Amino acid sequence: MTIARQNTATSLPITIHDSESVDIGSLWKLVQLGTSQLKGFWWRTKAYVTILGVMLLTLVSLIFLSTHWSYRRLFPFISHRVMKSDDGITN
Repeated sequence: MTIARQNTATSLPITIHDSESVDIGSLWKLVQLGTSQLKGFWWRTKAYVTILGVMLLTLVSLIFLSTHWSYRRLFPFISHRVMKSDDGITN
């Protein structure tokens, strides 16, 4: 049994007509659609960057506070210094 193969690249004729004009109206709608999609993506990205910035600031603040709290718990003799003022009252 033999199967004859055809070369599909040579069997399909490709014709390009230079006389066909591009519909400017549909091209303009496509450009407007792309622009609106890009603007929507920009606004969503801006909102997510703001949210991620606030989350990063919160995380850094919590890390700083936990480090400060751990430092005060581990070294209480350093963090609680007694200071005397000139009038003899202890603060």
